[in-house]
Amino acid sequence: MAPHLLIPDRLREMGVHPQQVRYFKQRFQGSFDGYSLDSHYQPIISLTHQRVVGYEALMRPSKNGTPCSPLDLFGQCHSSVSVTRLDRLSRALHLLNFNLLDSDGCWLFLNIRGEEIRKSNMDAQQVKRTLALHGFQPQQIVLEILEDAVHDEMLLAEFVQEFRQAGFLVAIDDFGTGQSNFDRIWKINPNIVKLDRSMIRNAQQQPRARRIFPRLVSLLRETESLVLIEGVENEEEALLAMDTEADMVQGYFFARPSLTGADRPDLPMQISRLHHQYAKQQKSGRQVFHSQLVTFESMLTACADLIKLGHSFEDSCQALIKQLGCRRIFLLNEEGYQVTHTISSEHSVSTNHYHPLKQAQGANWARRKYFQRAIEAPGRVYISRPYLALPDASIDVTFSMAFNIGNQTLVLCCDVDSQSVDAAGNLLQQGQLIMHFE
Repeated sequence: MAPHLLIPDRLREMGVHPQQVRYFKQRFQGSFDGYSLDSHYQPIISLTHQRVVGYEALMRPSKNGTPCSPLDLFGQCHSSVSVTRLDRLSRALHLLNFNLLDSDGCWLFLNIRGEEIRKSNMDAQQVKRTLALHGFQPQQIVLEILEDAVHDEMLLAEFVQEFRQAGFLVAIDDFGTGQSNFDRIWKINPNIVKLDRSMIRNAQQQPRARRIFPRLVSLLRETESLVLIEGVENEEEALLAMDTEADMVQGYFFARPSLTGADRPDLPMQISRLHHQYAKQQKSGRQVFHSQLVTFESMLTACADLIKLGHSFEDSCQALIKQLGCRRIFLLNEEGYQVTHTISSEHSVSTNHYHPLKQAQGANWARRKYFQRAIEAPGRVYISRPYLALPDASIDVTFSMAFNIGNQTLVLCCDVDSQSVDAAGNLLQQGQLIMHFE
């Protein structure tokens, strides 16, 4: 039996009038206010599994053969009722056409407009029954919500909880724009967070964003949400995405939206090349990185040896302070108090903005991980993760080593410009304790 003879009651169940849908050229099309509506699907890829794991359904309207932006069409709706009808028609088409694809058990991501997040739409069991008529189980459907479009956080959290309990997955779209923040993610508790395109673009263009990006992804995953990076459009961005813990990616570099949701025919080979390129990049970075670490480890150890032999702190540090990337050197006692003044490199950028923090002798750094790790195992050199170091508010790493003089334990610390040692761009961010030297 032809598909168009099967759908009237199913359409009514989804709040769509059967006359708004027709079966034409082996697919379903919609009609709304003089516009023709069709469904396109963009593949969502797991780089780890190296395959397509889902598809985002996207409405593609046109009038007299001329394409129109979905946002423009929604903008022409003059009432909330009209917006709801267009939204529901769009989702009905996505479901009907998705059944015609060879989706191989992948997720279907369906966008939900903010206007649809309301008390009257909280009956997830009814939605579940309606989807069952079309052969869908809740776990196949990812409801994609634009976080910033819903201003009532409690209502949104209730909506997410209701549909998650019914077995659906929920994704928050465009994180990184508008009012996005971790507090909202904690309250909403989605299954998936989709990072806005602007975030990968900024990571590509700005060193500060590049440094923070992997940690942002890690923090989002610690909220118990999977992370999907949207808008990956070139190889550099794909490698940046790979350099994070992101679970999925989406973007023109992998596949454009299409009627069939087809990905690139060379997608497996393309992903394999990415893994090869990433491994090559990481190997090269590790080699330079390790070389730098060994240099600072040996110089820090030599500095400590001179101090133990009775040389002055200043004389002992002369070679180390001249090493490229070294910003400052200081000495702590076993309680974390700085017992010397700070020796600063002549190449360090001096600023008066943080002048009240400049005098550090007598300061207590016991809360710093570099102190805690060093004091736990004297004789070993530790390196911290990049952090905002005082007094210049520069992004540094600290090499530290505890050693004994008589019955006294001291900790020698050396702040180093993180960029001068982190050749791979992210090696220093892959754990709290990066490495130690035996």
